[in-house]
Amino acid sequence: MDTVKEALRRTKYFQLSSEVKEQALKDTTWVHGLKGIAAVLVVSSHLVLCYARNLIPPCCAPGSTSPSLLQWPVFRLVASGHSWVAIFFIVMGFVNALKPLKLARSGQAEEAHSKLASSSFSRIFRLVLPATVATIISWFICNIGLYERASLSDAYWLNENTPLPSSTWLHAFPDLLDGLTSTWMFGFENQYDQPQWALVYLLQGSVMIISVLLLVTSMTPLWRIMTLVILSIWSLNWSWMFGDPWTGLCCFAGIMLAELSLSTIPKAAADLSPYLSPLLIPISLFLMSYPGSYAESAGWSNWLHENGIRFLPEVASENLDRMYGSLGGILLMVGIIISPHARWVLGQRPLVWLGEVSFAVYLLHGMLLRTVFAWILQIGQPLTPFGRRAEDGAEYRIERYPVPGFLHCTLATVVLALCIAGASHIWNMKLEPLFGKITNKLEGIMTAKSSVELKSPEKSILPIRKD
Repeated sequence: MDTVKEALRRTKYFQLSSEVKEQALKDTTWVHGLKGIAAVLVVSSHLVLCYARNLIPPCCAPGSTSPSLLQWPVFRLVASGHSWVAIFFIVMGFVNALKPLKLARSGQAEEAHSKLASSSFSRIFRLVLPATVATIISWFICNIGLYERASLSDAYWLNENTPLPSSTWLHAFPDLLDGLTSTWMFGFENQYDQPQWALVYLLQGSVMIISVLLLVTSMTPLWRIMTLVILSIWSLNWSWMFGDPWTGLCCFAGIMLAELSLSTIPKAAADLSPYLSPLLIPISLFLMSYPGSYAESAGWSNWLHENGIRFLPEVASENLDRMYGSLGGILLMVGIIISPHARWVLGQRPLVWLGEVSFAVYLLHGMLLRTVFAWILQIGQPLTPFGRRAEDGAEYRIERYPVPGFLHCTLATVVLALCIAGASHIWNMKLEPLFGKITNKLEGIMTAKSSVELKSPEKSILPIRKD
């Protein structure tokens, strides 16, 4: 009897009042919380590639016949960075669509079009400006030699993604230009900040979202959804042809999820969400756990692999990890949208703050991994010869700093986390307002809003019709 009472007491403790539930269903700050978690787990996936590469396959560690805890589904999400990148695309579609769809639902389609047209500039500049500054900082750090120890590390991510300084400062400036342009070119990578590989797809997604919203905001909700479903299916072909990380599907799904959020469905499903969301969210996390390699080494991932190939042989054959990450991310957001409890949890201030600095975390963590983290990781570690095999089969030896033990890695990770948090907070406080001012200035110049000369018809470059 006492056990039953204790269970009821705990259940009551986790219940939310009707006022809190209603507010949670109206509030969208939970999106920041989800973004914050995604950013942290992208960083964790890079840490796994540094000192816990045995977690990459879903089974098993050398000398073992069973997976470790962090190789099991859901737990292995610390290593599934590709799935959390998909969350960024879905959230981008969701957030960018909320205001235009609200206006469209209230009969203000023209106002929605106007807002979309004016925001198209800011979306692009607020992506390009921070990435440019981050690249310049990383380029400078690299060329003054602060990446040297990271380049000599045997930690896989550090060794593979740490650039060498240019031969001279005269050559450094063309190298910087190459890094800046490579970020925005498909099939290339920014040598000074490898995580920026996703930014060209975020830019592509922003353009697609704005274009599609201009198309669908004048439609009824039913026709909007039908159009978005067709575009989502069509986008699978684009993803396959271009090799993108399912950008179209995630972005269009994000718009549909915004439509769902603005409908009466979340409120109607709120009473059922204690039963539906605990089913949907674990399934979504299970799908997101699909590994980027060695799927055949565990029964659950091999089952997902075989079914993915069976039902989507052409589209999914090369990017199954991206497919499952995207589908799982979409399902995860559905489970959150209908659940006031999940919204409330994700809307807590620490997670919201983490979401607000998530883009800074994404931009800064690479250079902090190659500096502070690498320095601490290699304290007391001597250069050690490691055997390597060339493509022609010849063996050779190379000196590297070995990956240290658990406590040493833990210390480096804790210091890294503190540095990322501090640097991201400063970035948001000092640089983001500056980027906003520059964006507004550039938008004013490009649209002639801030130019006194262009406001006067007789001073315009092109003649203005009087009729």
